[in-house]
Amino acid sequence: MNEKQKALLQVTLIYLVVGLVGWVTFEYFDDSGILLRFIYADLTMTLVTYFFSVLKKNSSVYDPYWSLIPFYFVLFWYGYYNGTEWGIYPWICSLAIAFWGFRLTLSWARGWPGWHHEDWRYVNFRKQFGKFFQPINFLAIHLFPTVIVFLGMWPLFWVYEFGEMENPVLFYVGAALAFLGGFLELLADNELDRFRKRENKKKEDILRTGIWAYSRNPNYLGEMLFWFGLLGMGLAYGAPSYTAIGSIGMLLMFLFASIPMKDRQMEKNRPESFAKYKREVSRILPLPPKRSN
Repeated sequence: MNEKQKALLQVTLIYLVVGLVGWVTFEYFDDSGILLRFIYADLTMTLVTYFFSVLKKNSSVYDPYWSLIPFYFVLFWYGYYNGTEWGIYPWICSLAIAFWGFRLTLSWARGWPGWHHEDWRYVNFRKQFGKFFQPINFLAIHLFPTVIVFLGMWPLFWVYEFGEMENPVLFYVGAALAFLGGFLELLADNELDRFRKRENKKKEDILRTGIWAYSRNPNYLGEMLFWFGLLGMGLAYGAPSYTAIGSIGMLLMFLFASIPMKDRQMEKNRPESFAKYKREVSRILPLPPKRSN
C-alpha cells in the first residue's frame, strides 16, 4: 500500500467516524424537531471534521465533507422515514444526490495525492492569516461550507417529510437539472484527470480539451445546476420560496468568490496562456470559442 492509499484509507475511516457521530447526535436529540436534529448532527460532524483537520495539520480533511454530507442526509432520511416505502419521487431525488456525491468524492480522491498536499486556497489562508489561521480555518473553511450546503439541502425536507407533490413537471425539471449538473461535472473531471496525467508537462499548459474548450468553469456550472435542481424538486413538493436562499447563496459564492479566486491563481501561475484562454473561452456557459491573435 503506497502513501496515497494509506492517506485515503485514513480519510475513509475519519468519515466513518464523522457519520457515526452524526447519527448518534441525530438520535440523541430525538425530542427535537426534525430540522433541528439535522442541524445538530451537521454541526457536530463539522466539529469532528475540524478536530481531525487540526490533528492532521491539513484542512483538506474537510474537502470530502461537501460531497458526503448530502448523501449522509439521504441515509438519515431513509432510516428515519422508512425508505423501503418511498415512492418514485424521493428515490429519484436520492439517486441524483448519490450520483453527484459519488462523482465529486471520486474526483477529489483521485486528484488528492496524500497528506503532504493541502488545497492551495488553504495554503494561501495559512500564509495570509498566520497565527490567526485557526479561527479562519473553522469559520471559513469548515463552518461556512457546512451552512451553505445545509441551506442548499433545505428544500428537500419537503420532499422527504413536510410536503406533498404539487407540481410533477417542476420536479422532473429539477431532477433533470441535478443529473445534468452531475454529468457535466463528470465530463469535466475526466478531462481534468487526463490533463493531469499528460506527458511532457509545461508550466504554461492550460486544459483546453473536451468541455473545457467551451467553458473555463464547467465544474462550477455543474455545481450551480445541481443545487438549483434540488431547489426545483423541493419547490415541486411545496417548499417555501425562502428555501431558495441556499441555491442563490451557492450561485453568488461561485460567481463572486470561487471563480475569481481561481482566476487570480491561474493569472499568477500561467499569466500568458491564461490571458489568451480568458479572451477565447467563455467564463461559465459552454459557448463556441472565440478566435484571438
